Amino acid sequence: MNKSLIIIGIFIALSSFKSYAQKTTIEQDSVEIEFVKNDKLKSKYPKTYIGTILNGFRITVLEVDIKNIDLKKGEFDPNKFYLISDKPKFQYRPLDIFIADDKNDYSRFELVTKKKPKETSSMRETYDPNIKDTYLDYKIDGVSGIKIPINLGSAEFPDKHVFHFKPKVINDSRILIYFYISSDFIKSGTLYYGNEKIAETKLK
Repeated sequence: MNKSLIIIGIFIALSSFKSYAQKTTIEQDSVEIEFVKNDKLKSKYPKTYIGTILNGFRITVLEVDIKNIDLKKGEFDPNKFYLISDKPKFQYRPLDIFIADDKNDYSRFELVTKKKPKETSSMRETYDPNIKDTYLDYKIDGVSGIKIPINLGSAEFPDKHVFHFKPKVINDSRILIYFYISSDFIKSGTLYYGNEKIAETKLK
């Protein structure tokens, strides 16, 4: 094959990748979001609050960079993130979301539940009915929503909750978004923030 054709092919491939890796500006929230990569949950990532992953499921991690356009805008709302899987289509809310700092340390967006945990629960402080779950504002018609209720109780005395997150002021940051998905047939999907498509990606 002609070397010049190979070079042209490589240039076109790189150009295509560059155009795909565009940043998405969310004017309403005054942030810019850029998809970085998708990876399996590995030991390098912070641990989630789920102790056991059920057979047939996995946790996939989507990394994005967040840049503030207007520092006066206020708190960043992570509840607007969600994943739409391909074939079949399901809508997933995030299981957990972390902020990475420059020293490879992580902080979690605070978990919130609208249902009061039992008095014996170690997560009683997560109860806050005043924090809006904005994920519910972006339910896609015709797409089944997948909820992962977490049992804070026991098998005999269950105390199940679906968590969302407390918005907070953040600097320009790398965000790690955890999704709990089927390991059998969910191979790709699209990450959204509110009504805006952030990226289409294979799911590891």
